[in-house]
Amino acid sequence: MFRRLSILVILTLSLATLAEAQAKKPVIGNFPFWSMPKQEFADQLVPGLNAALLLSDEQILKLHEARRETIDNEQLRRKKVKDPNVVVPDAEREARNKKTQEAYASLRTKVSNILTAEQRTLIEQINAAHLEVSKAASEEFAVQLTSAKGNHDLQKSLQQQKRDRIALNFKAKLEGILSPNQKTAWEKAAAEELANAAKPKIKK
Repeated sequence: MFRRLSILVILTLSLATLAEAQAKKPVIGNFPFWSMPKQEFADQLVPGLNAALLLSDEQILKLHEARRETIDNEQLRRKKVKDPNVVVPDAEREARNKKTQEAYASLRTKVSNILTAEQRTLIEQINAAHLEVSKAASEEFAVQLTSAKGNHDLQKSLQQQKRDRIALNFKAKLEGILSPNQKTAWEKAAAEELANAAKPKIKK
């Protein structure tokens, strides 16, 4: 009887430890691996995309640490707080911009060192694919958007159609770039992110 009880206690503790470990599993979230025109560090181009990189837990922890040490460090975060009543001298503004540029350059180096060659190549391929479909959509809707100047509602509708076209064509590109494992990870993460986004926001 005592032996059975001991086994039950050990099993219960093991399951609890496993559940705790799973609950604390690091997640990459919306890390800015990607790039867009005029934006070197962009968030996920589509929901769940970061999961396609198949990052290890160790890489995820190192990436978050790299971000804390660079673009999210306390000094830069304080400088981002703007007071409309305070006029910042040009010299100070230039110094701030320089610090920000240096932080992003440092992050770029750290991220490159953390990722594998395969992961870096995948990011380049995906960025190139997104740029390609974005340019194609811009060319496709250019004439219509020019003709719709002055018509706010039509402009808004055309811009949404353009975004939808980019998303559709980009996802088709991803189908040809990602391996089966990468595609599965992306689709699973996308479903989870979209489900979380659909949940009602709880006001604190």
